Parts: sequence; C-alpha cells; structure tokens
Amino acid sequence: MRFHRPKFCFWLFIFITLLSCFTVMFIFISDTRIAYDHPLTKTYMKMEMEKIIEHMTRLYELKDGEIQEIIEHFGPILKTIVKTLNITVPEDIESLMVAYKSAGMVSAPMSHFDLFTFLPHLWSHEDFLKPFILHSRGRNEVSIVFGIPTVRRQKRNYLIQTLISFVKNMNQTEQDDSLIVVMIAEVDLEYTRQLSEEIKNRLSDAVNSGLLEIIAPSPGYYPDLKNLRLTLGDSEDRVRWRSKQNLDFALLMMYCQPKGSFYVQLEDDLIARPQYQSLMKQTALQRIADEQEWFILDFGGLGFIGKMIRSSDLPWLIQFIIMFYNDKPGDWLLEGLVQTKACHLGRSRKSCKNAKDGIWVKHNESFFQHMGTWSSLAGKIQLLKANNFYNKSI
Repeated sequence: MRFHRPKFCFWLFIFITLLSCFTVMFIFISDTRIAYDHPLTKTYMKMEMEKIIEHMTRLYELKDGEIQEIIEHFGPILKTIVKTLNITVPEDIESLMVAYKSAGMVSAPMSHFDLFTFLPHLWSHEDFLKPFILHSRGRNEVSIVFGIPTVRRQKRNYLIQTLISFVKNMNQTEQDDSLIVVMIAEVDLEYTRQLSEEIKNRLSDAVNSGLLEIIAPSPGYYPDLKNLRLTLGDSEDRVRWRSKQNLDFALLMMYCQPKGSFYVQLEDDLIARPQYQSLMKQTALQRIADEQEWFILDFGGLGFIGKMIRSSDLPWLIQFIIMFYNDKPGDWLLEGLVQTKACHLGRSRKSCKNAKDGIWVKHNESFFQHMGTWSSLAGKIQLLKANNFYNKSI
C-alpha cells in the first residue's frame, strides 16, 4: 500500500485535535462520574496511553522531517495535556499521542496487518478482508468483546444453546457493556442466511439491543484449502480443518479489535457461569491497577476457550496466527507466541515456565464449560470437560 504523505499529515493533525478534546472530556468526567471501577479504568487508560507513546516513539525515530516539524509546532500545547494526564513522555513525541475513545485504545484497521505476504491471493482483493455484516447495531466502546466462530456440524449444532447461556448469565449492566460477535464461518450463503435468521428469531432481544452481532467471511478470504502443506503428521482433512479455523480466528479478531477494550475468544458449544463478564472485567482492571504484567488472562482452561487479551495486544496474536496458520492448531500457536515473548533461550525449562506463567495468568476457576460432544471436525468426538468449572447450577 502506497504511503501518501499529505494525507498522513492531515490525519495526524486530526488525531492531535481529538487528543485535546479527549483530555478536556477526561478532566471533566473524572470530577463528576461515579462508577465502581472508575479508578481502575483511569489507571488502564493511562497505561494504554503510555503504550501508544512507545509506538509513536518508534515512528519519530525514523527521523521523518514532516513528523518532526509537526512535533515542534504542537509540542508546547500537548505538553500541558500530558502533564494533566500525569504521563512521562519524551518531549519530542508529545504531539504524536493518539487517543481512541474513552478507553484509550488504538484502532488498527485490517490493512495495517501484514497479511498479504502470507495470504498472497489477497494482494489485489483487499475487500475480501471485510466480512459480510449480517446484523449489527454498530455497538462499540464496550469493555469486553466476545468472539464466537461457528461452523456447520454434521451431528448437532450447539450455537443457540450457547448464546442463550451467555446472554442469560449477564445482568443488564453487563449486557450494556459487552458485545458478542458470532461469525458464521461458512461460504454457503443459504446456510449462513438460515442460521442468521434463527439467531435473530431465538435471541431477538439481544439482537435488537445491539448486544449480539452476526458476521460471515467473504468466500474470497480463504486461500486454496486443498493445496495446504501437510504438517504434524496430520491427515489432509485435519490440516484443512485446523488451518481454516486459524484463519477464522484471525478474521474474527480483526473485526472485533477496534470495538472494545478487551477481547475474549470463545467457542460455539459452551455454557457460562453467572456474572462472568463483570468478574473477568474486574480481574483485568485490578491487575492493571496493581501494575501486574499480563498478556493472557485465562478463564477457560481448555484450548482457546475463555482467553482474554487486551485489544491493543491483538495485532501481535493476529499476525502470529496468520504467519503460521498452516503449521499448528490455534491454541498451540498461542502457546508458541507466549513462549516467544517470555522465554530466554539460555535459561532452564523451569525458568521458562515461570516466565510464561507470569504473562499467561490462569484463573483458579473456569467460567466456561464445554458441553458439545460432536466436534466441528467430521468424525471427531470431544469429551473434554473443565474440571474447575463453577460448581453451582446454571
């Protein structure tokens, strides 16, 4: 994609202006809003702003003349803003801070990822990265976005039961602060339409309120799944199934990333414990307030279930999945990314495990239980259950 300098400078100016407005709103709201988690949210916003500044520092180090000129022009104004937010910032990049909505998140459009090297068929078809929006009320700025990919199963579909459990086990406050995105990961348009209508009929309140969105991939998004490398000694069917599943995960994450502060990966055959949303949110915000490092908060145990990640960290996971989608299952790739981030090559296996446990934090109770028996992989039976699932009747 060609870089247009005048357009870039224009948008940089807009970002700076938005930052000024954001700060004024923050100062006003901080004196008037009363919420149980306000101090934690404030701390989270500050830390995310610091992360943004780190990225902007790298941009500044490119020594682009126009960027430096903008910094020189706007630096004195934004120095006051930074002081108000009590953030330590190098003076020469103060004007490159970008505020995104009330949670201080960064919106990363899909085109910002390097997908084309690994999915070259998309080079001339970038529009294939845009999923079909089957239903949406345009909800965003929520605390948690829950992503649920679903595919056709030969024996039984558990999706409706799963969605009913997720909605029923949220109170109204939790529902208003959440977004559930279902991606029907099929290219059969008739099946997609029928399932979408069933969801809208069976969960009409959640759909009409904006809590529940339904999307589907463009058929052109997928590469030739009949021409994949066979890896890990798996059969062709299994390699095709897990490779497509990885691509489904990546597309769903890209769609969800700008819509909330945190993202949680789920499956279409689960039940949830009551108040799972507020407990997950409170856990994440408390760790941030306590300045405890983390990359993954694990509320599910099995596979990819219940893994929470900051939306601002999702690009690393998305890119990793896209790079190795043909090599390993998604939960193995997550394990590999965490190991890459945490482990020192010169240290022992025990040291590596301790380092991984420091950023992949496992909750002592699973908030989700696997209820399905028939896997989405034809012929596979899935009997695994979370041993530490919430033990009261749902």
